[in-house]
Amino acid sequence: MAYDRIDWHSGGDYPADLPEENGGIHIGMFLAWALGRGMAGEIHLEESAEALKRLKRRELTGLEYLLEYCDGKFWDEDLDERGNAFAADYYDGQSAFAAQYGRYLNDYCEVFNRLAAEQGREYPSIYHVENSWENYDRLKPMLDDRFAQWEVWSEGPSNRKLDPKAQFLQACQQTGQQFLQEEGFKSNKAGTVWKKTAADKDTVFELSFQPQSYNTRTDVRMTVNLRIASKSVKKWLAGQTGRGDDTVLFGSLRRPQKSSSAIVWQVAGSQLDSSRQEIGQLIGERVLPLFELFADRPRALEQLAACGAGFPGICDAESSPLAYLLCFGTQEQAQRFFTNYFNSRPSPWRRNIHQTYKRLQEGESWDYSAYVRENDVKLAFKNGLVIP
Repeated sequence: MAYDRIDWHSGGDYPADLPEENGGIHIGMFLAWALGRGMAGEIHLEESAEALKRLKRRELTGLEYLLEYCDGKFWDEDLDERGNAFAADYYDGQSAFAAQYGRYLNDYCEVFNRLAAEQGREYPSIYHVENSWENYDRLKPMLDDRFAQWEVWSEGPSNRKLDPKAQFLQACQQTGQQFLQEEGFKSNKAGTVWKKTAADKDTVFELSFQPQSYNTRTDVRMTVNLRIASKSVKKWLAGQTGRGDDTVLFGSLRRPQKSSSAIVWQVAGSQLDSSRQEIGQLIGERVLPLFELFADRPRALEQLAACGAGFPGICDAESSPLAYLLCFGTQEQAQRFFTNYFNSRPSPWRRNIHQTYKRLQEGESWDYSAYVRENDVKLAFKNGLVIP
C-alpha cells in the first residue's frame, strides 16, 4: 500500500507554475532519510543496490530516486519492518504518536516556513520548497528527533502492546490455541504456523497466518492460508523432474464465490475477538473437514479423481494435486483427474495444453513454464496421460 504518491499532489489546487515532479520533493526527502538510516526494503537492497550507493554519495536526490526507482510512489515495500513501523506512526499521521508529537507533513512545513521567515520571504506553497541537499540537511535534524522520540514512545508498555506485529502475533497465538491446539496441531515459536502430521506419518497439514504488509497500531489485518504436503510426493517428484516439491494442495480461507480472493480479517484492538471467532468457525466448517479427507488417502484420491481439486471457500480447481495422484493413485484415477482438469479450462488454456503436448511429442525439451502449471502438463505427458 502507498504512503504517498506524486500524482496525489499534482491535481486540484496544485500550482500551475510548477512541474508535477515538485509534488514529490517532500516524499523524496523522507525516503532519502529513511534509506540513509538503513531502512531500505528488500526490493531496493536486491534490485537497486548501486542506486542506494549513489543516493548515499548524494549523486541522486531523494526526489530523483523516487522518480527513477519508485515510479513516483512511496510504498510500504520501499522500507523494512522498522521503517514501516515508524512511517505508519509518523508519515501517515493518523496515529497516537502523530497526535502527541506531530506528523511528517506538518513538521516539513514548519521547518521550511521558519526558514523562509528567517530569510524575509514566504513559500507560496509546500511544493515551492527547492529540491536540494542543502534543504534536506535542514530537515534531517527534525526527522532524527522525531525518530528518537518514536523509539522511546514505541517501547512504552501500552504502545508496545499496540505494536502491529505484537497484535498480529497475539491474534495468531490465540486463534491457534483456541481452535487448533486441541485438534493436535503444534505451532512454530511465533505461533504463525500450525502443523499436524497424519497417522500415515507422511501427510502434513499446515495452517498459517499471514499479516498484511501495511499494518498500523489501529489497523492490523491478516489472512489465513492452508497447505497439505507429502514427503513421499516430494521424493517422487524429485525422481521425476529433479525438483522436489511436497505441496499437494494450497489454499486460503476465501469467500465461497469462484476465484475470490482471501478473506482479510481485522484483528486490531476490540475487533480481535469477533475476527477470531469467525476464523475459528471457518476452520471448523472448511479446513478440518478437508484435512480429515486427506487423512484418508484412498478417499482423497477418489475425491480428486471424481471432482477435481476445487474446494469452495478454499481453492479453485487447479492441477497441483496431479503428482499426488500419480504417486499414490491408479493410472485410471490420474487420467480422470487430468480429464476433468482439462475440460474445466477455458479454450485458451486448452490450446496451451495441446501445444505443450505437441512440442513434447516432437521431442522438444525446455526447462521453464510457458504458462502457469505447465510443469503439471509435462508431468501428465511423461506419465502417459492423454488429452481427452
